[in-house]
Amino acid sequence: MSILRDFEKRLEGAVEGFFARAFRSGLQPVELAKALQRYASNYQQVGLDGVFVPNVYRFVLSPDDTERFSGFSASLRRELSEVVTRTATDRGWRLQGPVRVELVDAKHVRTGTYELRGKVEAPEAVPAGGGMAAQPQPGSTRVLPATGGTAQLVTDDGQRFSVGSATSIGRLPECDVTLDDPAVSRRHARILSDGIDYTLEDLGSTNGLRLNGQPVSRAVLRDGDQLDFGGVRATFSLAR
Repeated sequence: MSILRDFEKRLEGAVEGFFARAFRSGLQPVELAKALQRYASNYQQVGLDGVFVPNVYRFVLSPDDTERFSGFSASLRRELSEVVTRTATDRGWRLQGPVRVELVDAKHVRTGTYELRGKVEAPEAVPAGGGMAAQPQPGSTRVLPATGGTAQLVTDDGQRFSVGSATSIGRLPECDVTLDDPAVSRRHARILSDGIDYTLEDLGSTNGLRLNGQPVSRAVLRDGDQLDFGGVRATFSLAR
């Protein structure tokens, strides 16, 4: 049985008849499971010990969809985490720590759509000699940076989007970076990383790309570069 088919069967068993009644339409749990597999595939990090994928994921849903999932959110999070674990095992990926899937809501997210972010989060190591590891301060996490740095796009209105090995940018909800502006094409551009450089490519957009005010079709990005996607401006940020 495929991982996704088994996911649906296990979740349906966990919530019994409520599952069938609640999900005849609207955002489907299997869409979230597929998104996790796609995100993990797009954000692989090649290290000395193998290929690592994110182990912590956060879905941002609309308030309506969050309410629909509220009756069994714990079961949903658990089964989504299992999808990541099984997919990693099946494809030979490594996980730096336990898988965790979070579901939160935000008013700017439209019903039936979602935003997804992930990261590699390593557990606190136990020091040699068996002593207790230092505890992190409240609100802090230990994150394993991507090869070549941790990159983000930060729009002028304050939205932040992680940039991985292959990041699609456009107006479609399934793009990794969704920009809700009529001047942005459905699939406007993408950013590719080889672990050292990040390269911006136009995907045949209607209004084109500008890098630091100059039109480009393909360019290597540098920290602090200003990008224009149609009517949306963003800053490329690279923390090493």
